[in-house]
Amino acid sequence: MDDLSDIFDSLLNGNRRQMADQIDEYGLYDFWADMAQWLEEVYTSGALTMKAYTDMVVSYHRIRNR
Repeated sequence: MDDLSDIFDSLLNGNRRQMADQIDEYGLYDFWADMAQWLEEVYTSGALTMKAYTDMVVSYHRIRNR
């Protein structure tokens, strides 16, 4: 699960391009379900979990679909 933590750290640090690259390396289709579960386990606030997850999804697609 260290990969998920590293990807989340990239988001928090504003390194969204790095985050997108890390997501691709992790495996795009496995990533989204794994990250959602990881966020629920690490953070007790549903609002924070949803905000972070939404930010990742939007950022990833903006970077990859330009």
